[in-house]
Formats: sequence, structure tokens, C-alpha cells
Amino acid sequence: METIHHHIPAAEPEATDANIPLVAWSTIGILTTLAVCIIFAGLMFRYEESALPKPSGIFSNQRHLPPSPRLQAFPAKDLAAFQAQQLSRAESYGWVDKQAGVAHVPVEKAMEMLLKSGLPVAANPADATKPAKQ
Repeated sequence: METIHHHIPAAEPEATDANIPLVAWSTIGILTTLAVCIIFAGLMFRYEESALPKPSGIFSNQRHLPPSPRLQAFPAKDLAAFQAQQLSRAESYGWVDKQAGVAHVPVEKAMEMLLKSGLPVAANPADATKPAKQ
């Protein structure tokens, strides 16, 4: 059997330290880039701020509402009011279209009426099962 010998070099210190000029120039480049970006952002902010209309008058510090649609200030309160309105309509009598004679009744009463009268049935059950001709 053949033995394999590996040559392991002796531990030696590094020949040179870090490249100080390279590290210094890299740091200067990064800081310069950062300064340019901060100056550019400040100039852009001032430009955008100058494009806004100047407030004038006694009420200049008051806020203006944003255009519609706006966010709800109290969505839970709005939802509760909406649900109360829907529940009130589902549990009360009233007209949907008085001239046409269409009214709404409470859900419980409507179910009782449906049980008494039954569901509407087609005049000819055989016609209901045939596919429509086109």
C-alpha cells in the first residue's frame, strides 16, 4: 500500500500588514459619497418645499382634508352603526317602493309566510327541466 505524504508549510507570519493607503482612500471615498448624498437630499427637500403653495392669512395653520376617499377615523364605530342599521331594517316593516307596492318585512315573518305559501313552482315542470333553445 502506498502512503501519501502531504507537505504542510511551517506557520509563518504574514509578509505585510493591511494596505493602509487603500483603507484610507476607501474610507475617504465612502465618507465623500455619504456627504454628497446628504447634500443632494437636503437640496431636493428644499426644492420640493419651495414648490408647495405658501400659506397665507389667519387660518394658514389649519389642516386641509385630503381628497376622497379618506380613511375612516373610527372604523369600529362606523361598522357598529352600519350593522345596527342593517339589523333594524331586517327586523322592521317598511316600504321599498310604495308606488309599486313592494315592502320589506322582518326576516322571521318572511320565513313564516314562505312556509305557509310555499316556494313558487314553474307552470309546467317538464318545461323547467328542458335546456333553453338558443
